[in-house]
Amino acid sequence: MRVLIVDKSAEGQSLCARRIEAFNQSDVEMLDLRVKLVLDRDYQGQLRDTDVMVLGSGLGEGAAAIARSALAQMPWLHVIMFVTDEAYSGGAFRSAHSVGVRKVLPDSSSPLDLLQELVAIFAEFRREGRTREGRVICVTHAKGGTGATSICAALAEVCSVNRRRTMLWDLDVETRDLCRSLTVNGTEAKVVSSWVNGSREISRDSIRDALIPVSQDVSVLMPPDSMAEAMDLVCHTDGMQICQRLLDLARVMHDVILIDLGGRIGPASGALMRAADEVLIVIDDTVLGLTALDLFLSYAKTLVVGPDRISFVVNGYSGSLLAVPQIEAELEPVHHLGERPWRLPPVPVDPKASLWPGSGRTLYSMGQKATRAALEEVAVLLEVVPVAGERGTAGPVGRRSSHWWERFLPGGEEGEEGVSNEDITVPEH
Repeated sequence: MRVLIVDKSAEGQSLCARRIEAFNQSDVEMLDLRVKLVLDRDYQGQLRDTDVMVLGSGLGEGAAAIARSALAQMPWLHVIMFVTDEAYSGGAFRSAHSVGVRKVLPDSSSPLDLLQELVAIFAEFRREGRTREGRVICVTHAKGGTGATSICAALAEVCSVNRRRTMLWDLDVETRDLCRSLTVNGTEAKVVSSWVNGSREISRDSIRDALIPVSQDVSVLMPPDSMAEAMDLVCHTDGMQICQRLLDLARVMHDVILIDLGGRIGPASGALMRAADEVLIVIDDTVLGLTALDLFLSYAKTLVVGPDRISFVVNGYSGSLLAVPQIEAELEPVHHLGERPWRLPPVPVDPKASLWPGSGRTLYSMGQKATRAALEEVAVLLEVVPVAGERGTAGPVGRRSSHWWERFLPGGEEGEEGVSNEDITVPEH
């Protein structure tokens, strides 16, 4: 968020700037604040690169005229005006708001008053799409072996094909399947450990140091370097704050954050599921998968407060994808989920694509046509890629019909050998 401070003198400008310097560094990074200071005679040339204009009290009555002129040129600009304590009155409010000033603050106000207003503006920018707010998808499962890690990595490749800046976060701290499958290993894990043991703060710079790129648009965040610190992160209540802080900054830095929770239930995973835009539960079509999901849903629904942010994707084992509506029919009377969680297409059985770990590719680029089409549609419906991806192999991905599983049944379109679009390639570490 670009802030332009305007006043008649350098002293007046520095007074406003010191309020921002008093902010916590984490707030500055969260808001992505970039500040410029100019004199009142020079502000015109800076308006096009400004989101918020702060007018110092040294401008006196001339502040209203500057606000009127600036808003006439840039109607979407937000203007905050400071006035002396003596001038802080109803008259000042009326004259300021008549020209479109958003907020009037006295010189004696706390820096927190200014911060509160900037946070409110930033929230509006997010709603309007004027600033990046990465979409967070927690990928988890009710029972091991369902292929949640495969789905997570594949969705990252779909995002990469669509030029979406993506962070893959491996929080399966015991098996580290995501990192091992992508053959990612490096000293960057020590940075994550330093966040847990408190030797380094979580900041944009430290996050960049911790990320390992696996393609032009996708980077991986490993679990902490040691198992003790990894367990502290996911099992200790202090890990909740670390994860939340990391997630807040990751949203600003990335378009998509895909988190492989590894099915773990604990303080950190609970906090992330509550904060996520979508909780993607990968299930299989086995009896044990169905009973495990029944138990898991009782926990998951409590965390996300209802089914509105829960989605299921069935990764079939038996090959009978008619089991998908049968699973829905079994669970719906008990959990009352509605239609939304079941909107995603199943991922068809694809034995060759299942060999992706360690290949430098994923289920997506190794998959048959039906597999790629299903994964692309999942990505669209989770809103991590646009409806018509710029570079997807299957072209624009449409909304599903009422009988979307029919295309995967015998007699439907046969699959073809998977063709790599832009394979995730792993640099040596």
